[in-house]
Amino acid sequence: MSKSTGNFMTLTESIDRFGADAMRFALADSGDSIEDANFVVNVADSTILRLFTFLEWAKKLVETKDTYRTTADSDYQFQDSYFDK
Repeated sequence: MSKSTGNFMTLTESIDRFGADAMRFALADSGDSIEDANFVVNVADSTILRLFTFLEWAKKLVETKDTYRTTADSDYQFQDSYFDK
């Protein structure tokens, strides 16, 4: 983001546009080297979609929790024995 290229936003403007969580992801992805950080709008936009998808998935998990196995004896699978170790 740079004033000279015209893609500058203040922190308040960016949080109003993307939300705090999407901004955290985009800023964390903006750079990890000695070069200047580069905020990318597409990263913030895609983060919003990913967070929404994750939230919907988590809601479905909570809604169907009564159908989960409750004891290790019922339908014990190979994966279960692997993680028991």
